[in-house]
Amino acid sequence: MTILPETRLGPARPRLRAALAGLLVSVLASACSPSTSTASPQGAPAPRQDVAPMQSSPTPAAVATPPDAGSVLYFIYQVDGDGATSYEVANGSVATFWFGHAFELAGTRYYTGLAWNTPNKYGKPGEDDAGPETQVTLTEATFTLTGTNPARPWVFKGMERDIGHIGAYGNPPAIDSKRKPIEHRTPAGKLLLAVPSTSVDAGSSIDGYEILLFNPDYAQDNDDRVWAYLGSVTTGEDNAAACDDGQVTPCISSTGQLGFTAVAGSDLPAISVTYTGTTFAGPDATRPLGAQDTTQYGYDAAAKAYVKK
Repeated sequence: MTILPETRLGPARPRLRAALAGLLVSVLASACSPSTSTASPQGAPAPRQDVAPMQSSPTPAAVATPPDAGSVLYFIYQVDGDGATSYEVANGSVATFWFGHAFELAGTRYYTGLAWNTPNKYGKPGEDDAGPETQVTLTEATFTLTGTNPARPWVFKGMERDIGHIGAYGNPPAIDSKRKPIEHRTPAGKLLLAVPSTSVDAGSSIDGYEILLFNPDYAQDNDDRVWAYLGSVTTGEDNAAACDDGQVTPCISSTGQLGFTAVAGSDLPAISVTYTGTTFAGPDATRPLGAQDTTQYGYDAAAKAYVKK
């Protein structure tokens, strides 16, 4: 369920605090769906933008700059980082802005900012060290472009402090700013969002997409969530940093394209990855990738994630 921020006023961050001044009464009097966070695409901070309290009003015609990363973190964690994009929020847990995306669904313009936080630390020095199984918690805050005041065009709708767990060694996959996110709208009016990511494994660069689902009608969902993390798909590999021009091991490079196919009896599509490039054909050989290498992912309701078929 959504945890709503408390109104706080003080000398720090006056524009954000002033925007929040009228929030408490509106929030307590209104139901607020858990939503997505706001910040600039591919993780780049946006210029500071005041945010209006929750309300219902017409969307301005002009597209406005969304709230920045620091404001998103404040709305989620209620800890003032003075505009920072990463800072401690509680018991050694550090919150960091991750990704922001603006989109339109059913005639409403949304802006979602995603953040993540490390686990709380309660052990002695060294006992809380991150390992390969140490994931982080994804969080979000959602805004809509429905404010009538030009100074506050973005209206806060809600936030969630846990939409899934991701990553390893206490970090999520890095955002790949060279690629754009991919949107797919389901028959039931949900948004499947593929966020481009990249990571390194044994000297190879691994590209993929992190799959998230936005459900504006969350009250009709058994999970009672607006946003949910549904796992990742791999779309490419490049071992140039480790192959030493083929002297150490054959050099390979591949990229993949996502495809979505309807599944009978399910609102969520199957995801396919069609590859081009080269892959290993043995210890000392490579081969071109073709149609036979297409990878299929399907949504597993028990795991609540996309899994390779």
